[in-house]
Amino acid sequence: MKTIYNYRTMWLGAALACALSLPAHAGLIANGGFEAGFSSWTRANQLGSEGTFALQTGTLSPVNGFAVPAPPGGITAAMTDAGGPGSHVLYQDFVVPNSIVGAYLVNFALFINNNNGAGAFFTPASLDFATPALNQQARVDIIKTTANPFSVAAADILQNLYQTAPGNPLISGYNNSLVDVTALLLANQGQTLRLRFAEVDNVAPFNLGVDNVDINQAVPEPSTWIMTLGALLGVGLLRRRSAAK
Repeated sequence: MKTIYNYRTMWLGAALACALSLPAHAGLIANGGFEAGFSSWTRANQLGSEGTFALQTGTLSPVNGFAVPAPPGGITAAMTDAGGPGSHVLYQDFVVPNSIVGAYLVNFALFINNNNGAGAFFTPASLDFATPALNQQARVDIIKTTANPFSVAAADILQNLYQTAPGNPLISGYNNSLVDVTALLLANQGQTLRLRFAEVDNVAPFNLGVDNVDINQAVPEPSTWIMTLGALLGVGLLRRRSAAK
């Protein structure tokens, strides 16, 4: 007796493969490529600072004209630059979904240019440039929206995503980072949190470049799913031919 193959199963698998090949849903961060300027972002500078986060295009820093890499996504990135010392923050508030399913990752690309003649980063637990202590560092955090934008208090920082350290290369990037924030978002469903990029320098000029920022649900690569489903469909076709003989 010949077995009648269920074509509906084949079409369902093919439809699923097509769906998985579509781009993932929008992330939690708006204008993460800075192609719309600083829309959706807030900039803050410590009182008395020189410089700020500015828009970077091309291969020169916005103020000093240092040689820097071109933005890795689109034509624009955000970058600190100044003629003197300062402390600068760039942040965006985002709402955690009410129902977290699967893993969530923060993605960002950073360029670090520490023009420190002493050849080092200095990382006291502070973003204050106006102190006798040497302070030359960059960091990325998720913090409470009620916190001072420059706070590094343990009670205010929900998760540190990146921080320079003594011994790091003085120049690096743009380098992509992916950081798992699933546990943090699970603990704060429905709440508003703040993603912060910070840079402080009182030793020498410092460029912190930021681009390609987002918070997305982690999903398997579409090509992996399609290959798997294709193999399963192939097995089904072979079984059908074998049963038809």
